[in-house]
Amino acid sequence: MYPIIICEDDPAQLHAISTIIKNFILFHEEDFSHSFSTSNPEKCLDYLKSHHIRNGIYLLDIDLGTSMNGIDLAEQIRQLDVQSEIIFITTHNEMAPLTLKRRVEALGFIDKDNSLEKIRDDIYETLNLSKIRSDERKKTKGKNFNFSIGSRIFNFDLDDVLMLETSKTPHRINLFTKNGEYEFYGKLRDYEKKYIELFRCSKSALINVKNISEYDTSTKMIYFNSSLSCKCSIIKSRELKQTLLHKI
Repeated sequence: MYPIIICEDDPAQLHAISTIIKNFILFHEEDFSHSFSTSNPEKCLDYLKSHHIRNGIYLLDIDLGTSMNGIDLAEQIRQLDVQSEIIFITTHNEMAPLTLKRRVEALGFIDKDNSLEKIRDDIYETLNLSKIRSDERKKTKGKNFNFSIGSRIFNFDLDDVLMLETSKTPHRINLFTKNGEYEFYGKLRDYEKKYIELFRCSKSALINVKNISEYDTSTKMIYFNSSLSCKCSIIKSRELKQTLLHKI
């Protein structure tokens, strides 16, 4: 069952969206639950922490009327619920490119300026899509990748990993995934030994070849998406090229 959580600062809109969700669940109660609605992003995060929400579906306004906007909230949700689905319900569709820059993968943007019927239909369609995606993830789930930050242990698909690189902070690693970015204590060589599926492209980076979208052999630049790239060492360049050709 997939929990649905709403964060919208306008009381009337929060009520309208909550009603849409409740009506939807009447016919899909075996798959979804309406877990929580709030106008306060901090309360939303508190709920996630206290209830240990996993595989949640989050309907978020971008402009929440606080110092934390919906994109900020989505980033923190990703830290707590790695396999979450994010849906923005907003009048600020022009901010969609920012979600890519901030590496917050959104399932959809629903325009609040549309009629209530159109908003309802868009929400229903997006919720059904989120279930299809989540179900498919479970079916194709392969080897897990795990790490810890403080007292929290994170566990998700290795296929979601893009790259690990040494941090500017000593003894720490930066992890880039399809759904977010993390920093934690560790040594790159330990993860290289543990996850032989990952490729050591340089002294400072370990990459998932499956998720490379482009490799420029002249510049040795590796691209994963529009906002993430790294450089392959000259020594590893030929091996990476052969690995990619074999993959194709």
